[in-house]
Amino acid sequence: MSAASVLAAAGIGVSPNASGLPGSSSLVSLLGGLQFDALLAAIAGILIGAAVWALSSHTNNYQGSSRGRTAVIVSALSAVVIGFGPALIQWFFDFGQSAH
Repeated sequence: MSAASVLAAAGIGVSPNASGLPGSSSLVSLLGGLQFDALLAAIAGILIGAAVWALSSHTNNYQGSSRGRTAVIVSALSAVVIGFGPALIQWFFDFGQSAH
């Protein structure tokens, strides 16, 4: 009998516990701070990219205009990923918990 079948027969389950390890609240606080800093970087990327896009378009600099537009799009998508990341991780966790 394998170890996996023994665990399955015993009905052992694991669930997240925020107080399970010391420092968990500090880690959650750290991740919240990192998320805030990443959003600030995304905002800066949008502002700088928009400025480069506008100035390059005004001076007929095609390459600069393309780079500025790319910076705006990438920064906006990164803000979406930063905001949606925790919900996505939770969805994957719930999906994994539902698998038998």
